[in-house]
Amino acid sequence: MSLQRRIAEKDGVREGARSRQHKIAPAKTKSKKAQQSLETRDRLLDAAEELFANFGLYGVTVRNVAEHAGVDSALIHYYFGTKRGMFDAVFARRAEAINAARLLSMDEYEEQAGPAITVEGALRAFLHPILENDRLADAGWRNFSALVALANNTKEWGGEMMSRYFDSVIHRLIDLLRKAMPDAKPVDLYWSYQMLSGSLMVIQASTGRIELLSNGECRSDDVDAFSDRLVEYAAAGFRALCQPDRM
Repeated sequence: MSLQRRIAEKDGVREGARSRQHKIAPAKTKSKKAQQSLETRDRLLDAAEELFANFGLYGVTVRNVAEHAGVDSALIHYYFGTKRGMFDAVFARRAEAINAARLLSMDEYEEQAGPAITVEGALRAFLHPILENDRLADAGWRNFSALVALANNTKEWGGEMMSRYFDSVIHRLIDLLRKAMPDAKPVDLYWSYQMLSGSLMVIQASTGRIELLSNGECRSDDVDAFSDRLVEYAAAGFRALCQPDRM
């Protein structure tokens, strides 16, 4: 069963319980107008996501996005207020979904592993939803991955945005790793994660660098080739840095 389906089922159980408790009436079917509004908003987000991924926040105008989506630019102001508001909405849309998937993956791993949590297991649970999206090779996901890489390399606003959307998930991973390495110092865990994040961002950026460097022997879209290597490489780094008697 896919992570997305498990998340939906988990949310469905919670929603059902709330409905029974408070006797909430079934939601009415969305009107045709409301559905069209949602579709227009999604089309704008898709267009903005692609343009921002290719040209950055400052290389794209409201008019560029409107023309790419085939709508009037006034609709961008209606839905998002400003260009930055639209950028934030683009980022939030997939961040919320991938965060839910990663939290569920780590929760399920911890439940299955019990007291036998390992560094490799924690990292694999954290990375699995990202790697599965990479494997699907969805253009929208690729654009989002490029945006995350952009945020990680933008001093002006990137750090705040990454913290706002991803810190809760990172702290969940750190908690799991502490259980695998109870004697690890917090500073070593954080530095190790920073290095894992850098490795992941280079892979997610898909710039073609590995193809050129390896003369075509490696491909940045070959998830089967890099997924296990990334976990093993990162786990070895975590263990090396987090040894209590390292220094």
